[in-house]
Amino acid sequence: MKIIFFILLPVLVVAETIYATKVSKSNIEAMHNPKIKCRWVCDKKIYKEQKISEAISFYKNSKYYKFTKKGF
Repeated sequence: MKIIFFILLPVLVVAETIYATKVSKSNIEAMHNPKIKCRWVCDKKIYKEQKISEAISFYKNSKYYKFTKKGF
């Protein structure tokens, strides 16, 4: 078991350094800025809602699909 660990350890160390990225000072400040985080979340929600509305309009304009209104 120890032999396998010593064989795989260098592979894990090399794999970690391949994906390590350098972060600039401005990127670090942006990561800790709550306004930027809020903007990112809001943009993500707006994008999702836009995709849903595009899909609904596609199906409404399609001649193969029909929407029916049902009461709750």
